[in-house]
Amino acid sequence: MEQKEYKSINKPVRKKDAMQLLLGRPVYTDDITPGNALVVKLLRSPHANAVIQEINTSTALKVPGVAAVYTWEDVPDQRFTMAGQTYPEPSPYDRLILDQRMRFVGDAAAIVAGVSEEAVRKAVKLVRIRYEELEPVLDFRKAKDNPILVHPEDNWKSLCPVGADNKRNLCAHDVSESGDIEAVLEECDYVIDRIYHTKANQQAMMETFRTYSYLDTYGRLNVVSSTQVPFHVRRILANALDIPKSRVRVIKPRIGGGFGAKQTSVSEVYPALVTWKTGKPAKIIYTREESLIASSPRHEMEMHVRLGADKEGHIRGIDLYTLSNTGAFGEHGPTTVGLSGHKPLGLYRNTEAYRFSYEVVYTNQMSAGAYRGYGATQGIFAVESAVDELAHEMGMDPVTFRERNLSKEGGRFIGYDGSPWVTSCTLDKCLARAEEMIGWEEKYPCRDMGNGKVRAVGSAIAMQGSSIAKVDVGGASIKLGEDGSYTLGLGATDMGTGCDTILAQMAADVLETDFDNIVVFGVDTDISPYDSGSYASATTYVTGMAVADACEQLREKIKELGAAMLETEAEQVE
Repeated sequence: MEQKEYKSINKPVRKKDAMQLLLGRPVYTDDITPGNALVVKLLRSPHANAVIQEINTSTALKVPGVAAVYTWEDVPDQRFTMAGQTYPEPSPYDRLILDQRMRFVGDAAAIVAGVSEEAVRKAVKLVRIRYEELEPVLDFRKAKDNPILVHPEDNWKSLCPVGADNKRNLCAHDVSESGDIEAVLEECDYVIDRIYHTKANQQAMMETFRTYSYLDTYGRLNVVSSTQVPFHVRRILANALDIPKSRVRVIKPRIGGGFGAKQTSVSEVYPALVTWKTGKPAKIIYTREESLIASSPRHEMEMHVRLGADKEGHIRGIDLYTLSNTGAFGEHGPTTVGLSGHKPLGLYRNTEAYRFSYEVVYTNQMSAGAYRGYGATQGIFAVESAVDELAHEMGMDPVTFRERNLSKEGGRFIGYDGSPWVTSCTLDKCLARAEEMIGWEEKYPCRDMGNGKVRAVGSAIAMQGSSIAKVDVGGASIKLGEDGSYTLGLGATDMGTGCDTILAQMAADVLETDFDNIVVFGVDTDISPYDSGSYASATTYVTGMAVADACEQLREKIKELGAAMLETEAEQVE
């Protein structure tokens, strides 16, 4: 088949937002927030586990310029999750906007809003709280079935059967297996048993969490926020405020980075509450410190790996147990942990038996969330380290060992449904190419460079999928203007990744028009087509296909209209 020549795809083009960004024009949330917005700040708990016995806001309210101070008594008793996930969310409904119980150092105890930052800062210091301090659960290895409960409340709930039980400090647990792993490992010629620990990592995108909210002329709550998941934020806010989703509109401006953290609704509920109660516009800008101590880092995990192989170097069995620390709340806890097992298990094809079990536990630490790799990074680190150690114990080159075991096209997809890889797995070719490029045979395991210097090489393999199968949705609309230009409506979020530009390139080539003839319209939940958000390496793959489909349909409509004008059949025109 003749290869089609594309004018835009795979060609260097100027990003759609390049000049606005380079010239320092107002494009980010705080740039476009009006000057009359109330400044919102949070008073945060100094205790990891405590109950508010008494809270006095009278002195704070007397500060000139202070408009409102809200406590747990002023918010709906409506539990929700801040995880930006497709409904019904696997993450438990375990949050209130403000709670009487503090669950980590940095938990929000009160909301203060005022006309200036100076007034609000002063008022925050004047809110008086008397706490009953409680012993916290800080070691995630001791959290399950601990007598100290992070979530003792009765209105905690889990919408999906993920093995959650707040009375056991369990956010999720499950076991998936195939074959008799114990029997297989018993028969193996080589077996290693290792435990690997990965600490939580905090993300530091250039733009911290920030949100601006106002009521429109119809009394609807409008929220402008730096978020990866505008449509999910709409649902989260409606749940938190206990109002219909039709009363909430979310708009996404330019985003100064996300990395997964903004797949959680970190900041939106606080100015939204202020606006909903006062009727006035409000904004919150997280400081860098707040973004580090009270947001959405990577999950701390401990992985117990057992691997068994025969004398020929074939991996016969893999047993992986993951313990994940979700912290004070369960955002993304039940879902990140799955990737810690399924991604590394999917790398190897020869296993006669495998078992992947996990437990996700609550602790009195800052809650974790989504962060690049979404749990796969932790699991792949553990299993690949174990594979290296097993190869070393066998006296086998680790690349040769992997080549003998890795998944290939047509082989079983271990750890998922066992169906065969069809066309999307060329891991064997990738590894062979990497081995050639690095000069592995000459460099492994190390070279003595003299002067006390040694240079070494190592190997590891990984996999990543685009989107969550049968869950994620991409949406796009394309409109032909009277001047011959096209307006591309997207529900996907460009967070600096350039998806607005990439998707415009795709539209231009399908419609056989110039790239500059495509006008991209950013995300507005009132206008944009539904999209589950930008995460999981999905936007180009999923939303891109929606763009292509929409443009193909518009092509046919243009041809039909043109054919009618030319008094001929649509099949006869281009």
